[in-house]
Amino acid sequence: MPRFYFNFRCDKFEATDVVGEYCRTRDDARFEAMRAARRIVRRRLLEQDFTEMGWIEVEDEAHRPVLKVPLSAVAF
Repeated sequence: MPRFYFNFRCDKFEATDVVGEYCRTRDDARFEAMRAARRIVRRRLLEQDFTEMGWIEVEDEAHRPVLKVPLSAVAF
């Protein structure tokens, strides 16, 4: 099963996933990225520090970008 890395980026902050997560397909990786984006939005809303300018960038095992999920996709 391939490993995917879920990096968070925004205008003020960057967090690189160095561990990654195993997902069967890219669709599963997209689902995990959306779930992570929802957690980030929820936490930032509670902290009253929300910006829609961030995104989750998913990389494959070779650390090539395969998908980008903007936080605005889950903000509504």
